[in-house]
Amino acid sequence: MSDIFGESIEVVKSLGEISQAPAGCHNESFIVFSTSVPRRSWAHRKPRHSGFAETGVRVLAGSRRGLSVGGAPGVAVDMRDRESLARAMRGIASVALVISDVVDMESLGLNVVSAAQSAGVNRLLWFSSFGAKPGNQARFSRRHPVIDEAVRASGIPHTILRPNFFMQDFTAFYAETIRTTGTIFLPLGDARVSHLDLRDLAEAAVAALKDDQQLNRTFDLSGPQALHTLEVAEQIGSAIGRPVRYQPITAAAMEASLRDAGMDPWFAAGLAELYAWVRDSGLASEVTDATEQLLGRKPNSFRQFAIDYRSAFLD
Repeated sequence: MSDIFGESIEVVKSLGEISQAPAGCHNESFIVFSTSVPRRSWAHRKPRHSGFAETGVRVLAGSRRGLSVGGAPGVAVDMRDRESLARAMRGIASVALVISDVVDMESLGLNVVSAAQSAGVNRLLWFSSFGAKPGNQARFSRRHPVIDEAVRASGIPHTILRPNFFMQDFTAFYAETIRTTGTIFLPLGDARVSHLDLRDLAEAAVAALKDDQQLNRTFDLSGPQALHTLEVAEQIGSAIGRPVRYQPITAAAMEASLRDAGMDPWFAAGLAELYAWVRDSGLASEVTDATEQLLGRKPNSFRQFAIDYRSAFLD
């Protein structure tokens, strides 16, 4: 059997990939439950000796539709229903929470935190967003701080991870356009973004869970460089062996394009709004050392990501 943390990485990575799907496709939020709290000593075991059976840990993925994720069995749980949450958390030791950008995100997060308190959960991992502050002028990022504060006030030992934009956004959202037009169309102007590799987020999450020294801390997670989208285009082009260019567009043009592609109107407006806020505020340009702290190594570069995922950008 594989390492418990290796399997947990796959669960978190899969959740990240699902969370990137446009609203209306998956529109799913997840809670990852485990029936035992990971201990630091497990980090020193070799993978072949650290499977679920040997550790006694069972990992479950809870969602409205009970989807199995990254090899973890799915459990149906409705975050809008406190009784459903209470049932799901019986016997649960630790909870990791990923909430999609939906209209009632705040209430979903507060419901989960309240249920975790009532159930006596003894570890909580919450995936927030990079630089989240109440004054942010984007509907997605200004909702996260409310849940951040609820987690901190809960009394539950916790870790808050606040990742920047994912490198995998370019495969999830923009790969088809890059394949067909050789162009990245984004309303980022000359803004720089310290994109984070989703694989690094997954590994950082598991590192946070297995090390008690990371409890009651908040980490803003970035990649190693703040790149202009011209540089992003050059690095994807270098990986696939043909030119890719960057064409700045307006936020309104992005919203219209997303709506035309069938994206939920509220989500399309929110995504365009977020990019405009990032462009105007420089919010996503900071490079932090938090990812390296958790990983014990430098985070992956965008150039390496482009090489690893080059097939996504090829016909």
